[in-house]
Amino acid sequence: MPKTLLPTDFDYRALAEAILAELKSDRDRQIVAQRYSLGLDKRQTLEAIGSDFGITRERVRQIEKSATAKLRQSSSAELKQIDDVLRNHVHGQGHIALLDEVAAAVGANTPAERAYISFLASLAPSIELVDENDHYFATLALLPDYHKRRLTTLTDQMVKHLHQQGKPLPIDAIQAKVSPETPPQTLHNLARATKKMSHLDGYWGLSHWPQVNPRSIRDKTYLVLGKHGQPLHFTDIASQIAELGERKRDVTVQAVHNELIKDPRFVLVGRGIYALAEWGYTPGTVADIISDILKQESPLHKDEIVKRVLAKRKVKSTTIVLNLQEKDQFVRVSKATYALR
Repeated sequence: MPKTLLPTDFDYRALAEAILAELKSDRDRQIVAQRYSLGLDKRQTLEAIGSDFGITRERVRQIEKSATAKLRQSSSAELKQIDDVLRNHVHGQGHIALLDEVAAAVGANTPAERAYISFLASLAPSIELVDENDHYFATLALLPDYHKRRLTTLTDQMVKHLHQQGKPLPIDAIQAKVSPETPPQTLHNLARATKKMSHLDGYWGLSHWPQVNPRSIRDKTYLVLGKHGQPLHFTDIASQIAELGERKRDVTVQAVHNELIKDPRFVLVGRGIYALAEWGYTPGTVADIISDILKQESPLHKDEIVKRVLAKRKVKSTTIVLNLQEKDQFVRVSKATYALR
């Protein structure tokens, strides 16, 4: 998380209480507090609040809308402090910041504590608050430049560009094509804010792409091998899977091995060593590989056979020689020279 610019004495609870106290009606204060879950475990629904006060859900909505509008128009020192602090912080983060990270910077780490930051941000004149929904995590953006409509437009442009390219890209490459005038840090934070995109090792893609958001062990295995660029033992694959991404998770060696055996994208090329089939490796034993080589050209000297098999399998030279000597399908036709029987 970027270095915080928030003051250490930012008492978000006291500020929220002071702001709420500006509402003359006790009922209005309670309804706003319940809607933002201030001091509660979760946000109350319009129906639940209406039931508490004996009014309709629509009346609750009207009271909430009217009360919050009044608070946004406040000229109090508390609201000015809130706006100054959040504006400076969000500006320092690149004009867009995740609510959870802003909250964590002032020690608001639980959902109940983060509710206060959400409430204060919703009132700050310089801040556009995006509540969490199907497309975004809760996010703070700096007004007037980054209002909701522009955030949506930029997000859609990034998603469209990735669709067209069909592969993950670094944020600088996305920014150069989508919105050169928007700072890379701003687009980076917006990409983090939207649920439509994910990233891995500095590359951004669509959230359903396994290259940036691998969900299954098979996809993670494929990603690890692809990044490594050469065959790996299944224990090493398991170790590297555990280090993938920001949310590191342990995976058992046996689970990885089971997926390697079942998925045709992976080929056993040595004792416990696997490669990607797309690299040109084909399934089969050492004897199968020797047979394929001799079908293409025969007879061949033992050294040439060993050389060609080693290009396809991670085995010892002695293993290849033993196969030539002991397998019935091969015959020695002259000194150290073999053909198919």
